[in-house]
Amino acid sequence: MEGSWAGSRGKWGGMAVLVQRPSRAHRFDAIGLFALLAVSLLLAFLTPPVRGDLPTEIENRDASRTVTWTMGTAAGLAVQGVDLAGGNASLPWTAHNLSWDRPGEFAANGSLDPTLTMGAAGIALRADTANHIVDGDFVSGTPWTFEPSAHGNVSAAWDTGTATAVFRHDSPKTESSWDHLDVNAGVWAGVNGVAWTNTTKPHEGTGMLGLNFSLGPGPGAWAGVQHLAPVNWSSDRMVVWVLPSNSSLPLTFNVTAYVGATLYGTAPRALVAGWQEVSVDLTELGPVRDALISLTLRVNGQGIPSGTVYVDDLRLGNAKQFEETARVRQSVVKANATSPALGSGVVRVNWSTPTATGIVRVIGIVNVTSTSGSILRTFSAAPGSGWRPFFADVSATTALPGLYEVSVGIDVIADNTSVSSVEARIDDVSLVFPNRHNGTYLSNAVALGTASEFLGVTWAFDASGPTTLWAALRTGNDSSPGSPTWSAWQFWTAAGTYAATLPSASFLQARVDLTTTNASASPNLAAMAVATRHRSMQSGSVASGVFTIPAAELATFRNWRILEARSRTPAGTSISFAIGDGTYWKPVGSDGNITDTNSTMIRWSATLATTNGLVTPTLERVDLVYEYLGLPARVELRWPGWPSPIVVPSGGVVRFTAVALDAGSHVISKEPNRFDWNTNDSHGQVGIDGSYRAGEAGDHIVNVTFVGTTLSATVHVRVLAAGTWIDAMIGYAPYWLAVLTLGAVGYTGYRFGIRRTSSIDDVFLISKDGRLMMHNTRRMRADRDADILSGMLTAILSFLKDADPEENGELRRFEVGGKTTLLERGPHAYLVAVYSGKVPRRAGKNLRRFMTSLETNFGDAFARWSGDPEDLQDLKAFTGRFVSPFRFRPPRRMNGRAS
Repeated sequence: MEGSWAGSRGKWGGMAVLVQRPSRAHRFDAIGLFALLAVSLLLAFLTPPVRGDLPTEIENRDASRTVTWTMGTAAGLAVQGVDLAGGNASLPWTAHNLSWDRPGEFAANGSLDPTLTMGAAGIALRADTANHIVDGDFVSGTPWTFEPSAHGNVSAAWDTGTATAVFRHDSPKTESSWDHLDVNAGVWAGVNGVAWTNTTKPHEGTGMLGLNFSLGPGPGAWAGVQHLAPVNWSSDRMVVWVLPSNSSLPLTFNVTAYVGATLYGTAPRALVAGWQEVSVDLTELGPVRDALISLTLRVNGQGIPSGTVYVDDLRLGNAKQFEETARVRQSVVKANATSPALGSGVVRVNWSTPTATGIVRVIGIVNVTSTSGSILRTFSAAPGSGWRPFFADVSATTALPGLYEVSVGIDVIADNTSVSSVEARIDDVSLVFPNRHNGTYLSNAVALGTASEFLGVTWAFDASGPTTLWAALRTGNDSSPGSPTWSAWQFWTAAGTYAATLPSASFLQARVDLTTTNASASPNLAAMAVATRHRSMQSGSVASGVFTIPAAELATFRNWRILEARSRTPAGTSISFAIGDGTYWKPVGSDGNITDTNSTMIRWSATLATTNGLVTPTLERVDLVYEYLGLPARVELRWPGWPSPIVVPSGGVVRFTAVALDAGSHVISKEPNRFDWNTNDSHGQVGIDGSYRAGEAGDHIVNVTFVGTTLSATVHVRVLAAGTWIDAMIGYAPYWLAVLTLGAVGYTGYRFGIRRTSSIDDVFLISKDGRLMMHNTRRMRADRDADILSGMLTAILSFLKDADPEENGELRRFEVGGKTTLLERGPHAYLVAVYSGKVPRRAGKNLRRFMTSLETNFGDAFARWSGDPEDLQDLKAFTGRFVSPFRFRPPRRMNGRAS
């Protein structure tokens, strides 16, 4: 058995070219060879792949395997000075944040207009802050009137200890125990499950009702515990404690019962882990509930093979239902008129809700009333959330001078059976009519220390109603704002955190314009934070552990073929690779070729570097491809003058050579005694060495079969009668000069005639993720052939999908709509050429040459292509050279561009 390697380099390509390389010769009989290879492949397929970021190994279609490392985590990798994030390795960022969170920091780095003022809360427009509310801080409580709710469910009073107005509601439970569920035998029965009593850690009492169940995969599956006797549940609420085991989730809970022959059910409630109190609205079981039959506490779910739910302490009652408001109020005299525009009159209230349990919600209410009208505003906050301010604009009803009544109330809404308790407080009530004018803050040029990328900005300010706050930033590379190195202003009009689109620079300037269309309202600037970063200028590295060829594959291993990486290297960055076996490192060339490596142990390293602190290379994946001797895949025949047609005189001899190849075009054997030869030439014969002696004149075939397989190859031979052959060679010698002349004319006709009849119809350039990057054609009415183009593109994409674009097999030629299509794979794209007529012999070479030229001139653009055709605007003209009817020749490059 003879060894050789087909240089497909793990990519889709044309027919592999046999390149003889020195190797040890092995002698096996055909059956032994096939058995060894079959066992090796079987063991390889049965070996479970390593998952995650450890290397994975996949089988290719050309007697090679690809070992892949990804960058999701550091598992199986040695990482130094590199971040792993989002499935990529990259150089880390160094963060630098500029933060001004106190008004004094703004003042220290810039200047304020005289119309601005600084306070503890921030920078604002100067205002008249006189409060028209007397005793707004409830020091005495005397000016206020405290009014309980209409039915006394909510009280209002002055708390002398805290100097606040306090509102309270307290009410007992309206529920009572119906079944403690401590003893359940003979009372409850399991339905679609097993009911039992558990005395271990019940929620209440000495026991609880348990239900063991399993739920099928389909919707509507349920299990439950059913009361064995009719029940009278005329109350409108049922409350029960429920505990699902963790393995039982997700589940819902509801109650069903029959009223006569009608089945009623309550709305399902989602269950969570741990004990939970579930309240059920019994009115959903119908208006008459004094004789409920087959009352069932259900759990609903699907696909749960085994679960347990406990219920305990079942109670019934009628819900407390009310909505009542208690208030404090005060009359205010306003001497002067103001504008009715927003911001001209503002009520402020600080309020808190220390306690709010057993109720639906608590709402605060502000109401200002006069003879000209009334205005009401509401506010709310979660219980226990501390003190919070609330602002109510009352400009519309306070524009005129006169007497106003200001009230602040707490509205309590209840709809439950449990104990209810509410405590709410208000303080610092104010009614002000401000008077403000616009102003601007402008910072100096703030040095950042180095050129940085601006990630985001956070503005903390208040601006509402007729007020606006325009916050702005700009960047530059010198300390003179407004010079040509400075950018335009970028503005924000709402507080929050935003992504910054500012150009990278080493200086920053801030500007804030505070404006109002009503002199009694103002925005307030509290804080600013700018997040910046720059890339580490130190190189980083990623290295794999040692990968060893599995023992089951050692017998057929040949050599490593190529290192391929999925990466991005913007201008100014680089990734260099090296391989070794754990004892040495050697660099890998830019083409990734590692065919000179045949060690069964290998590791790789990647060094990431940048000369620009604002950009980084990224590495997503590394593939190492190795070749092995596979099973026989095909037989090829060669002869002197191959591949020209064979014409031989009767009695003449042609020596054929047969070669058995695997899927990767590795030579399995070309020894003559490994092949069976035959011919249909009844007067001819084929020797065991492949020598064919022609017999009678006519068209014949010579066939060869690889011993022990069904693989064969056939060639057609034209045998001429001996006289015809001699006449052709000697008798017509006077005409040779004419033949040569006609040959020259024929070649000229081939170049300018026949080659045109086999020209390229269409060229497609398709990205690795399946997007059409470019289409060019020689057809004059391409714009009217949309259906043809769509059909061809669909067929090509279907072929690429079925073939798996990450495969390394040879996928050179296929048919689309009766036309021959050749495909070439580049580092960043696929090149597809569609031919009409006979495909020229040099088509594959020309296609590879054109792909190389495309990658040379447009490779960087392909790698970072966003999908915008404008990014590849020079590509169509460039491809015109290849679509033309003449042989493609790579263009010269001038100043980095093709010419």
